[in-house]
Amino acid sequence: MKWSVQIVRPSTYNVESTSVLVHFPTGRYLFNCAEGTQRLSFENKVRVSKLSAVFLTRVDWSSMGGLPGMLLTLADSGSRNLTISGGHNLTHALAATRHFILRNEMGIRVNEMRDKDVAAAYKDENLTVTAVHIYPDGYEATSRELGADESEDAEVRRRLVARSLGTQQPQPTAAEKRKSKKEASRQQQLQQQKKKGYYDEPCDGASLEQKLQMLEKQQQMDAARMKKRARSPEQTPRPTHASDLVLPRTEPTPASICYIAEGPEVPGKFDVQAAKALGLKQGPLYGRLTRGESVTAPDGSTVHPWQCVGPARQSGIFIIIDCPTTAYVDSLVNNPRFTPYLDACSDDGEKSMALQKRLLLVVHSLGEGVAQDGRYREWAARFPKHVRHMVSAPEYVADDNPFQRHLRVQAAMSVIDPLAYVLPQSSDKPGLSIRSFMDSSNAIVPKSLMTFDVEPKPQLDSSKVLRIQSPEEMLQWAQGRAGVDKDLQTSKEAMGVKVAGNDKDQLVVCPIGTGSSVPSIYRNVSANIISVPGYGGIVLDCGESTVALLKRFLGHPERNPYNKRINLCYTEFVCSLRLLYISHMHADHHLGAVLLLHEWNQLTKRLDEKPRLSVVAPARFLSWIEDFSGVQDLGLDRIDFVSCHSIRLLHDQQDAAGRKDCANVAKIKRDLGLADLATCSVIHCPWAYGLSMTHTSGWKLVYSGDTRPCANLVTLGRHGNKPPTVLLHEATHSDDLIQDAIAKRHTTVSEAVAMALGMGAENLLMTHFSQRCLSLPRWSAAKAKEHGVPRYGNLYRYSIGQSDAQSSVATEDAVDEEEQQENVEETGSAGDDDAHEAEDVLLRELSEPLSDSEDADSVASEQTQDILDHLSIASAFDMSAYAPADIARYRFNTRRLRKVLREEIRLFIAEENDAANTEQKDTADCAKNQVGDAKKPKGKKKGI
Repeated sequence: MKWSVQIVRPSTYNVESTSVLVHFPTGRYLFNCAEGTQRLSFENKVRVSKLSAVFLTRVDWSSMGGLPGMLLTLADSGSRNLTISGGHNLTHALAATRHFILRNEMGIRVNEMRDKDVAAAYKDENLTVTAVHIYPDGYEATSRELGADESEDAEVRRRLVARSLGTQQPQPTAAEKRKSKKEASRQQQLQQQKKKGYYDEPCDGASLEQKLQMLEKQQQMDAARMKKRARSPEQTPRPTHASDLVLPRTEPTPASICYIAEGPEVPGKFDVQAAKALGLKQGPLYGRLTRGESVTAPDGSTVHPWQCVGPARQSGIFIIIDCPTTAYVDSLVNNPRFTPYLDACSDDGEKSMALQKRLLLVVHSLGEGVAQDGRYREWAARFPKHVRHMVSAPEYVADDNPFQRHLRVQAAMSVIDPLAYVLPQSSDKPGLSIRSFMDSSNAIVPKSLMTFDVEPKPQLDSSKVLRIQSPEEMLQWAQGRAGVDKDLQTSKEAMGVKVAGNDKDQLVVCPIGTGSSVPSIYRNVSANIISVPGYGGIVLDCGESTVALLKRFLGHPERNPYNKRINLCYTEFVCSLRLLYISHMHADHHLGAVLLLHEWNQLTKRLDEKPRLSVVAPARFLSWIEDFSGVQDLGLDRIDFVSCHSIRLLHDQQDAAGRKDCANVAKIKRDLGLADLATCSVIHCPWAYGLSMTHTSGWKLVYSGDTRPCANLVTLGRHGNKPPTVLLHEATHSDDLIQDAIAKRHTTVSEAVAMALGMGAENLLMTHFSQRCLSLPRWSAAKAKEHGVPRYGNLYRYSIGQSDAQSSVATEDAVDEEEQQENVEETGSAGDDDAHEAEDVLLRELSEPLSDSEDADSVASEQTQDILDHLSIASAFDMSAYAPADIARYRFNTRRLRKVLREEIRLFIAEENDAANTEQKDTADCAKNQVGDAKKPKGKKKGI
């Protein structure tokens, strides 16, 4: 049996925790799931589909930030019966995710491994894992941290987890699996039809309007009937949503957990010659003997396993150490649980020697400064000499960029437009040599995909470790390509584009993540930042890994020299942060907010004048962060929360909550120099909103969030008789996937153009693209003209400069789409993309022409220009920065950018084919070797 321990991502200055994946033929075991783990597994083809268990060294976001997104992906792919192990507050942390995760068919077992609870150890057919708790100096663990918690509050938390994530069920048989698969397919079709609801046909304005009005009247009638007839106590109450149930409070714990993991018993070697001597022939009887069963020989005698199977032996052991700071060192080095594995152990010498012999690997996940602590170095040196040490500490691990494909594209695009496309900062040089930790060849610096084979032969395997190139190397490669291909050089005409206005006061929108649903190798999920000079920073949506990407985009700890638009490093930007806006509660739009709030709290509480942060979000987001603040301090006492619902355009704010939100909005306007701030309900999921901000310097930004073409958003964009300077609008689907856009309540590319025209925007920046496609989106001027915008009819009937008073339907008659959505079943994560279609889409993109005359995004014809009026359009890419001049310049560079992405598609397909061929060849060679070993005769040949 073969099994191994693989590094997914080591600790760096960018990523705090170390993620490790243990491979067995029948399962995978993940230790820590930090933000970006899922994206990194896509990048490096690390398969987690067979995941059996997850172990967290700390119950905080640095160790579990990638877990909610991973759970959504695993559940949607059919994974079942997962065990999650960790320390105190683990059940609370998972129960808190009920606000946006509802996957009760998955079956989760939460295993809180407490310090004195021996029964909490994890054990299955492959691994036995025990926990060793360590604490910072001066901390006294509570009784609930030490022993099993059987309180009523604990039972409430367990029930909430079961309600949102389900409970483990017995493994089904093969026939049951086939039946379940058919049933799941049928349910998926029904769910898809249900999700379409009243969006099951193209949005032509009039038809959608009619349906919205009908639904609104029906709800008003139902509400009137409910007021007349009070519900009696005997009547069955309406089922409560899991998010509405109250989660008992808890307090954060600083405990860190180290893990000791033992492999399974290794069966003894089968002796073929002994079996033949007993009269047995090769066949099924050999297999039964290896499984420990006695068999009957042809002569009628009974053959027992011990007669031809050697003795079994215990497999290897590995240890994972998590020591966050030097304050934990004393608790770690003095913990008696580790004593049997150290040299010169006097207790139970024979047993200790056996354990030391089996111990093969120690993974040290260390915070800054721990590896240089003399106490820790002395303790680590006491492990047996044969033990390998993977030292995952920021001083020794270079802060390189593992997302090399995105870096390759970004470098090529930055050659074309260095102002818009920012190279992410990284470093390929560690601060210290590993020899300063331990002067031994067994001490190594771990890298992504580095593997230690435990069975059948202990050895280090670095064959899968990829060479990581620095931004400078990638840029040099891209410049070399541009030197050969003149078409990829920067256009002087494009760089000469100027836009009226003061450069200092110009709005610069920076999309950090531009993908939808789940992170991919080229696009991360939604995140956008704005830095308002002289005022502070704004974050619009905050998907998973936003903090890590911000550190590379802005630079950490020093400023990124490739970023010419925002003259701040990461720390300076976070300390200047004044507003966090969350458009809706789908996971791809807010999972990075917890870490951002934690970092903001840690950085700003050290300042003499401690600033406050405003958060504008759906009310459910506040419930989520309040619940999770019991696990990790997020600085909620310095956060001013405003509900998106209460600041909708023309919304009545006479109640107490509304008046409080009005006061907080006034503070936001003062902090950021805004003249106006308002939201509107949009058509996507319950509690989904668009946002409008108008600055005193003159610019106006409208952000759509996720939505179908929406009357409320057009009204918001036209509000105040000032058109948006920039409309940041989602464009998830291409025009040929209009039915997908309708079913999933998203917008096509041409519909986004129509929305910009409908509100008279000066610039359109499209984002939130489907992950199935890398290419730049193509839009059609004809389709943009034909698309109807609700309440305003077809756009060609109205002039762009038309005032609200001239529109066909008055603003005060606007239907509140949110009220229509509140009874729509919430699906949690937006599972937007079908990965099976990705290759077809890429191949289709390669077949499309590049010439300007065929490209609707390029310098357009007179007819297209007439339709566009003065609208400039750009398609956003990750790690980019767009002022109005950059958006205006985009159309001159479209052909060049499209060519870059086309070349990347070719490289991607070639790399995938090479990888598939290599894997197929390795599999064939392995099978060939196994056949050869089976045929190889044992002992001496005849005649010798």
